[in-house]
Amino acid sequence: MGFENFDAAQKSELWAALALQHTAGLGVNKRKKLADFFGSAYLAVQAAKQWTSAGLNINSASADYFLRGGWREQAGLCWKLIKKCPANLLLYTDAQYPPLLKEIHDAPLLLFYFGELALLQNISVAVVGARKSTSEGVAVAVNIVRGLTHAGVTAISGLAAGIDRAVHLAGLEGIGSSIAVLGSGIDRPYPEANRGLYELMRHQGLIISEFMPGTAPFSGNFPVRNRIISGLARAVLVVEASARSGTLITARHATEQNRDVFAVPGPSLASTSAGCRELIRRGAKPVFSAEDILLELSPMLKPELATKCADKPRVEARDEHTAALARSGGNNKKSVFRNGLPDGLKKIKTPVGEPSVGSAPPGKKHPLPEENGHTDIVKLLEQKNNCHIEELAIQLNMPIARLSGVLAVLEVKGLVKRLPGMFYSVRTQ
Repeated sequence: MGFENFDAAQKSELWAALALQHTAGLGVNKRKKLADFFGSAYLAVQAAKQWTSAGLNINSASADYFLRGGWREQAGLCWKLIKKCPANLLLYTDAQYPPLLKEIHDAPLLLFYFGELALLQNISVAVVGARKSTSEGVAVAVNIVRGLTHAGVTAISGLAAGIDRAVHLAGLEGIGSSIAVLGSGIDRPYPEANRGLYELMRHQGLIISEFMPGTAPFSGNFPVRNRIISGLARAVLVVEASARSGTLITARHATEQNRDVFAVPGPSLASTSAGCRELIRRGAKPVFSAEDILLELSPMLKPELATKCADKPRVEARDEHTAALARSGGNNKKSVFRNGLPDGLKKIKTPVGEPSVGSAPPGKKHPLPEENGHTDIVKLLEQKNNCHIEELAIQLNMPIARLSGVLAVLEVKGLVKRLPGMFYSVRTQ
């Protein structure tokens, strides 16, 4: 909920969390220790004189700094920022705070968010990879994420370019949806090229950040936020990573947090997969499809999710045309989708100017991909030379999931071609 809806107890807890955050010598892990030991940030600050004797490795200098009120100025500035920010807040003491994240030793006491908070309670898998991804890497990520989210698993990533971007777009197609963890303030999407995706995630998925509103995307923020990406997930999948990729930091966090680590082997000589191969040498499990991950996670899956996975037909497609028919409903009576929507998907509110995800009027089925939209798409691509799938969806007022199917059919017909990063252009030869 937003700050304006906080009651007195929540505001006291927020103020205490900010006080701890700006007390010299208290890192995020010590702040969590204090909240766990005393029961909340508020109770911890009330017992500041007991910090040094509680066996939490809190030195007297930090306790003295707090008691002198050295934190007040910075905490007050943050308080004002939070009051002005339209984002919602999640406190460590809130019932909705994800239990998995609470397990890690450096869980944040405060999270900002936009979107569907209930996604934090889902079974989830973090899918990460290189910013400078290959087209093959993007295709693998999309295929696996579609399989996971169609089965009800939520896909988590970092809203970066490359693999992250593909993960979120594919995740939004399934009932599991997608969560983005920012390395900047909740109001500072990065990179700027992902602003359209940010708006889609804000209204159709979930965006979270531990950083104060207005925080710029400093390079040092991203390794820090990676612990949250892995901390929210049951497992981490690395799709593409060079030998020194920052993506491997997330895998290391996952290992430390006792999460399963998966990796896509990739071509044996490709430098973009060197990090993945090294992870496999160190014990990560090689993955070739969504089913590989679902099988490994099946003992942890909730009974209803396990049943859902067993009852639904396999969605992984050998080619994009088959995938398009499966996603749209096609002629398959056992399709995962009804009228173009995943079973059980609630109708969600979309921002002005974004494509609607509503169902067809009563008694009327959505047209199959090959029956609708060809001429408009080709004309639009001729005008713009090449265009991202998000912009196409907005211009055509068409849901991305259905547009993806139409584009796949046009690819098969040789009318358009897909470029790296989910851009499309007219095929000239």
